[in-house]
Amino acid sequence: METKLKAIGILGSLKSKDVGMPSNTEELLGQVFSELVKHGVKTEVVRLIDHDIKHGLETDMRDDWQSILNKIIEADIVVFATPIWWGQPSSLIQKVFERMDQVDNEYMMSGKSPLTHKVAGIVVTGHEDGAQHVIGTLANALTWYGFTLPPEMAVYWVGEAGPPMDQDAEKRRKNMATNMMVNTVSNNLFRYAKMIKENKSMLEEKM
Repeated sequence: METKLKAIGILGSLKSKDVGMPSNTEELLGQVFSELVKHGVKTEVVRLIDHDIKHGLETDMRDDWQSILNKIIEADIVVFATPIWWGQPSSLIQKVFERMDQVDNEYMMSGKSPLTHKVAGIVVTGHEDGAQHVIGTLANALTWYGFTLPPEMAVYWVGEAGPPMDQDAEKRRKNMATNMMVNTVSNNLFRYAKMIKENKSMLEEKM
């Protein structure tokens, strides 16, 4: 019987749709999802900038976060996509990690988390900042939240120093290393999510 998997992309781009410039982060996330679709994975992207997400540490703050968290819980694969701003993840992605704090607290109290057995991936774009630093920061939090991180679960692209930045997308699309990472990340996310889903009952018995 074929295993049906769901993937959700949490997009932390600060560019709204009406900016007129393509978001490198959104486009690179789209490349990863295009590969996942080839494996039969159902994908959905949540653009955080289009939602009301308050600053805080609780799940229910009468905003859009609860519905987004529900989508994460229902997914098998969760990809966190962020641009780099002064060496850090975007404020929108940081807000998401802060709002997952209550889930983490409940995890520590009960020993069970709705995020366990979910496979996480990371997409990072920037210009001359440290992609490895941002990946390390996000990966550290994701492991403590209970996500499973496959090997080589991140894809990134960072451009040349200085302008013109309107050529970033064209350069990124031609970058051999980034395109190789897209294929590797997509395959690893799919393989690990498939293994977990097919063996979920056995894994839960051992918890």
